Amino acid sequence: MTVAAQPSVRRALALLVGSGAAIVGMVLLVICYTGIGVTTLTATKDDPDPCVEAYAAGTDSATVRYTVVPPKAICTWDVDGEPTEVVVAAASVPLFATGAVLAVGGVLVCGVLVVGPWLQRRRSPSPTA
Repeated sequence: MTVAAQPSVRRALALLVGSGAAIVGMVLLVICYTGIGVTTLTATKDDPDPCVEAYAAGTDSATVRYTVVPPKAICTWDVDGEPTEVVVAAASVPLFATGAVLAVGGVLVCGVLVVGPWLQRRRSPSPTA
């Protein structure tokens, strides 16, 4: 007769906290990146910067590029043959850092709690009957 192992309340609580932290972190990151996109799209109305106006007009001398870390939208254009960069939108550094730490930390905690016991079962010798 085999007895099923009792689920660990601490492990379940740690999984709950870890997955909750990961979800909150991912939501914060989505807010950061979506905010940059929206701010970039509305920049021609809110901030009539010459680079943004040139980009909105479709000139070849202006481009907008996005960076992942730190999340920014940067407009680059040529002024008298000299490339000039203007930050159109940037995410809040504390908000981005908090989101990244929560997302990565939560995923790592859940991964360790799920994969750890599985690895232990695979490494331990199976009992013979």
